[in-house]
Amino acid sequence: MRGRKPKPTEQRRLEGNPGRRPFNLAEPAPPAFELAPPEELTAFPSALAEWQRLAPLLRTAKQITEGDRAALTALCLEWARYLDAMREVKRLGMIVKAPSGYPIPNPYLPIATRALSACQKLWPELGLTPSSRSRVKMTDGGAPIGGDDFSEFDAAPVTSLQ
Repeated sequence: MRGRKPKPTEQRRLEGNPGRRPFNLAEPAPPAFELAPPEELTAFPSALAEWQRLAPLLRTAKQITEGDRAALTALCLEWARYLDAMREVKRLGMIVKAPSGYPIPNPYLPIATRALSACQKLWPELGLTPSSRSRVKMTDGGAPIGGDDFSEFDAAPVTSLQ
């Protein structure tokens, strides 16, 4: 599929729908997000810690649903992989000796780079970067701040022009 990724309808509502395109009223609405971490994370303490840090934050901000559980799980696992690889880089150094005795770049560096790259792709999907959050403005009730340009006419009585 070409072009920009479509924004979710709820995000477009919060932004005020500047393009004035009709909303997708038939968009699926996944159930509310449960905070319990998935079983896959229990074997990875740093992934579990990241889940416990992000899940309440995203649920409070209403940025996540049960449909996003796999993306958050993947993000936590990739972040744990990045931290583990960077620990090994710190322990062994940037350059290590190959079995032949020649110095080579630490083999954990590409692992860390790939894991961080995966995180960089997942962070905006979950609204975890400043630029991905900058377009959404919310009040405590979840309504957009300021409404749209014509919100003052919403409560106005309809009168005849005759």
